[in-house]
Amino acid sequence: MKNITIERKEEWKSFIMMEANYNVPDECRGGLCIDAGCNIGDFEMNHNSRFDKYVCFDVFQKNINECIENTKGINAEIEVNKLAVWSESDKFINVMAYEPWDTKQLQHFGNSENVGCVEWNGELGEGWKPENVIDLVRTISIDTIIEQYGNINLLKVDVEGSEYQFLLGKDLSKINYIVGEFHFGDDKKKELVDWISKTHDVHPGYYKLKGL
Repeated sequence: MKNITIERKEEWKSFIMMEANYNVPDECRGGLCIDAGCNIGDFEMNHNSRFDKYVCFDVFQKNINECIENTKGINAEIEVNKLAVWSESDKFINVMAYEPWDTKQLQHFGNSENVGCVEWNGELGEGWKPENVIDLVRTISIDTIIEQYGNINLLKVDVEGSEYQFLLGKDLSKINYIVGEFHFGDDKKKELVDWISKTHDVHPGYYKLKGL
């Protein structure tokens, strides 16, 4: 397996706290926030005690370590898990480092944001490739998360392409708000948005449970 580290930690911390902005509506406060793809805890640091509890998931151990350290002073309950969000629980899937198109170097600034579990090769040779596996991680599904933790006020999901496997075809009716990023082609994006729209109204940058 390959190995990567987080470069220039303090600079990266400052950068991602500014970069990773999600459109969370003002009324979405309190209760449980599920952070799928927590990276180094930037969402928690930005929102602090807005939610009563954060349950965080990431697949990169160094992100997990940084997230635990960075969120120690937050006035909310924080739980950080090394698990890959996926369609099924208790499977094991590969975690791959992102290979840039230009340098082809896995070790680069911001690489902790670019680990993924879905193979993809871009037109210029960039992407997540099986030869760049850095870990093997156990999975958890949204069904299991809801079973374990109950209703979710906010689901933030940003997992480099695994959003499709994680959410498509799932019962999302126990999630009040969904925000995040979708990292795949237009056809899959439309399919997933159409699915989410069965239970949630689409707003600029977020999805709100119908009738909420």
